[in-house]
Amino acid sequence: MQTTEQTDLAQRLLDNDEQALDDVLRQFGPMVLVVLTRRYQSVLRETDIEDVISIGLFRLWTNRARFDRRKASLKVWFFRIVENAARDVLRHGWHKARWLEVSSDSALLGAIDASSNGHAKKTQYLPDAELRGSSDRAPTNLQLDLREIVAELPERHRHIVMADAAAKEGVASSKWLGAELGVPGSTVRVYRKRAMDRIRSELARRGHDVPGV
Repeated sequence: MQTTEQTDLAQRLLDNDEQALDDVLRQFGPMVLVVLTRRYQSVLRETDIEDVISIGLFRLWTNRARFDRRKASLKVWFFRIVENAARDVLRHGWHKARWLEVSSDSALLGAIDASSNGHAKKTQYLPDAELRGSSDRAPTNLQLDLREIVAELPERHRHIVMADAAAKEGVASSKWLGAELGVPGSTVRVYRKRAMDRIRSELARRGHDVPGV
């Protein structure tokens, strides 16, 4: 990416252009992913590093006013932010260890299904008795795996996924979620995609049949 293009992109960030985040991810994301994968492959999975990049993107936006092109290019600055995020993850972990209690496993699976097909529909993964959330029935392996995977998501990703599960249309408003989380709507969309991709790939890895894999 040419210096003038980086300068223009940095100025868009300083001008509060949320769409600039998409361009930052497109332009710098692949390079950052490769470098961090080589550096942290022994301790972080590729999906973990992708989540770290999402955290870095959030920090880039919240600290955009501090960018000084006289000290570093936007690419270098973004890489430093993401690398610091990776170190924070290794130092503190993704979140305090705790189980996430979900009110409706079928709603969560429906949100995953909706994200693949562009609209909400009743999930076909669980029998009707389990769709009703019968309290006298032991959780299935799918439910247990789903809860574990969601609990391991970064906090903001988990918040978005659960909001989607509760939404009537299958996907919650990115604008309103952004206001709740203090991030741009475009960042919410990035977080949502990362979260859904992570959930699908982990469910598939554990032997479950899921859409979009």
